[in-house]
Amino acid sequence: MSSRLSDYAFELPESQIAQYPPQPRGSNRLLVLHRESGEIEHRHFSELPQCLEEGDVILYNNSLSFPCLLIGHKERSTSPVEVLLLRELDPESHLWNAMVEPARKIRVGNKIHFPNSPLTAEVVDNTTSRERAIRFIVPPGASLAQLIEEHGRMALPRYIVRPHRPEDYRDFRPVWQGIPGSVQAPDASLPFTRVLIRELEVKGVEFVPVTLHVGTANFRTIEVEDLFKFSMDAEYFQISEESARRVNEARRQGKKVLVVGVSALRAVESSLSAYGELKPADDWTVKFIFPPYRPVIPTAFLTQFHLPKSAGYIATATFGGYLKVRRAYETALKEGYQWGCYGDLLLII
Repeated sequence: MSSRLSDYAFELPESQIAQYPPQPRGSNRLLVLHRESGEIEHRHFSELPQCLEEGDVILYNNSLSFPCLLIGHKERSTSPVEVLLLRELDPESHLWNAMVEPARKIRVGNKIHFPNSPLTAEVVDNTTSRERAIRFIVPPGASLAQLIEEHGRMALPRYIVRPHRPEDYRDFRPVWQGIPGSVQAPDASLPFTRVLIRELEVKGVEFVPVTLHVGTANFRTIEVEDLFKFSMDAEYFQISEESARRVNEARRQGKKVLVVGVSALRAVESSLSAYGELKPADDWTVKFIFPPYRPVIPTAFLTQFHLPKSAGYIATATFGGYLKVRRAYETALKEGYQWGCYGDLLLII
């Protein structure tokens, strides 16, 4: 295991970063890594039920991405300004914390207009070098939430370099019911289909939700060689008493607890009792999962293939073992697997 950033570098061809989701949804490839032996299998995501048994638990993040990216311009200017909505600060005054670009040109007192929309926003405070507190000016009788849904875009990851499409609103959200609040989608949830979910439920596999609203952590690059010196941004998470009970019961019975995605992993590893059980929580987490930490809750892990030097890749290697995950990634590269939120998946069991 390594806590040096440079050990998580690798060459990733641009051609292997998925720019579009596979059609139909769920037709992704699935690389299965057996954690004990290091054996690798090549499967399809639709074969996931074959890897699970009755009584096993799939623990997933039920936070939904929302169209949080608004494109506007300052008064007396036509230069585009990106406003990425991160967190609502005060619903009554329509006050939000947002990341703005270009940040150096957006100052307190500036007004931002959004073309083809009745929305206007005023910058009221600097929260960080790149973030601003902004207050929306909403027409009487209008709903700010509805206007954001109508005029916002999904904030696709930076490695997706194609233009935005209306279909991204559908493709960048999982099919299950959830709670809007994430800037970016919990990636590993995207390939699930209603048919696959039903097949797993019929087999006796339980779906257990937790909530972690994915925020700015996904937009930050790790720039320190010593991972002990890196700090994650705080993100809100919630674990219900029922979800904690169901997970702990499955673990006591020796069943698999399959955690879906790094955001769900960070949530459950942020709320552990002194006895290593999952606790209910309603809190904020800055949990960064890297060696020598050993995840406690999951016995299996499902995730996308992550970019070099990313927190997602580091967390995956922490769970599966650095050398074994490294070998799995090298195999996936050689076999033409696709990377990123719309790419193929890695199952570690």
